[in-house]
Amino acid sequence: MAIACACFTSPALSQTVTVASGASFVLGAGTLTTGCGDVNVAGQFQVGSGTVTGTNNVSISGGTLDGGSGLVSLSGNWSNAGTFVPGSGTVRVVDGCGATESQIIGDNTFAAFSANSGTGKQLTIASSSTQTFNNALSLTGASGNRLLIRSSTPGSSAAFVLKPGASQTIQSVDVSDNDASGGETIAPDVPSAFDSVRGSNLLNWFVEIAPPIPVDTLPLPALVALIALVGLALRRKLPSTRAAHNA
Repeated sequence: MAIACACFTSPALSQTVTVASGASFVLGAGTLTTGCGDVNVAGQFQVGSGTVTGTNNVSISGGTLDGGSGLVSLSGNWSNAGTFVPGSGTVRVVDGCGATESQIIGDNTFAAFSANSGTGKQLTIASSSTQTFNNALSLTGASGNRLLIRSSTPGSSAAFVLKPGASQTIQSVDVSDNDASGGETIAPDVPSAFDSVRGSNLLNWFVEIAPPIPVDTLPLPALVALIALVGLALRRKLPSTRAAHNA
């Protein structure tokens, strides 16, 4: 059986785990803790029902990472240039390892994805990439330290696709340059309901309520015209209403 090559950068503190091309590693129900080291997958890595934790960066470079029903937790970057099989597992971005930014690179389909930060971390999504969430999406910051969600190229959108039926938890985020029009509306209420900030270049995020027209400040001619238009609209509806009643 081919075994992953584990290259230790500091056995007492952190380790980089590399699954080499042609090798395979099955975690099963176990726990892999890297102590802020990286996980590099060029071969076959099956998470199973296990847990990968304490990781800085996860890189899939031509290999396959099968998430199974397990958990992969990281503080740095997630880069997919190979194959990610989401299974029913969770990918979680958290604070730690001194990382103030986490990048999501490549197109990905996640069963469940969460990014949770109390430090004002920035979650940077590769522009023109698509991130799909099948079962659950959780994006949470802290009041006064919102989770920043940005595209890698300001003014150029990244895409989020929240599948129908997927759960969502959105709280204390500041988001710009994201197109969620391919799926369900994300955070379907006014931004303040989520302690969040709506930035520029957003599609299918939040619900904007138009401010009411201050009728009492309208000039008299405009007010008379408005009343006349409302009356005309009501009169046009009356024939169809009567016809329906007679039928």
